[in-house]
Amino acid sequence: MEHKFDIKTLRTIHTLCSCGSVMQTAKLLGVSPGAISYTLNKARKITGSALFYRSRTGMVPSSLAEELSQKYQKIVNELDVESVLSATEKNIFTVSCYSVLELLLSTALIATTEQLPRINFCSAIENDEARIARIRNKEVDIDIGTRLPVNNSIIQLKFFTSEISAIVRHNHPEIGEIFSLSDWTQHQHAIWSRGMHLISDSVEQTNRFNALFQTRNVAFVASSTLNLVMLCAHSDLIILLPTLIAKNIQPLLPIKVLDVPAELDMSYECYLHYHHSLATNPMLGKLIQQFQSTVT
Repeated sequence: MEHKFDIKTLRTIHTLCSCGSVMQTAKLLGVSPGAISYTLNKARKITGSALFYRSRTGMVPSSLAEELSQKYQKIVNELDVESVLSATEKNIFTVSCYSVLELLLSTALIATTEQLPRINFCSAIENDEARIARIRNKEVDIDIGTRLPVNNSIIQLKFFTSEISAIVRHNHPEIGEIFSLSDWTQHQHAIWSRGMHLISDSVEQTNRFNALFQTRNVAFVASSTLNLVMLCAHSDLIILLPTLIAKNIQPLLPIKVLDVPAELDMSYECYLHYHHSLATNPMLGKLIQQFQSTVT
């Protein structure tokens, strides 16, 4: 069976075949030993078998690992692999974010005349440990979402803070330009399956909001924030969104962005995370500035 691996995985397997040590492989490739183990575990899941075996003298490659090492050497002879890897590592950034934010950022990036690197968007995941692992193992360069726990390998900065708004379709038959508590209770809602982590400085306000939040008449649950907004734009359902995001996507979709009554006042905080090794990368700084200008 032909197994498909990216060039970084093949390079890791080849280097470990050559030196027989995870620690030495990590040192040669400029990554952590944990990143090497992570790559090998991914490769093992693809192949269904272990590629290396521990011995007293080090890591011993299986016949499949040796075949993959030879494949890497063949690629090296045919291509300028270092140039390919350099381009992958420095000129292409993988960004994980919510789908509605992906739409917003993509639209802004298309319109800009700024010289920026290529962006590969990937789906956001909910589990914090998995998010941290993707950043630490450099599968994701920029993670945008709720705040992650503190990690020595990861730099975090606040992307934006926003109040929330009620979103309805622009020609909603019953909700006009003012959104009331009766609108909240009398109409059906669509919600995001992961939920939004909404906050308030007031315990009383938080309790009041949660009580209203739990009594919603939920008609649909969407797995994607963009699907959630599209569903709202083409039905009579109500959704909640951070106001900053809603105001920016309003020109793109047939929706109205309405202030919520005081009983529903809450805030949403969004953070941007990246590996500390990217801190001095000038392209990262330009990209973050572009992202921030999009939502402010």
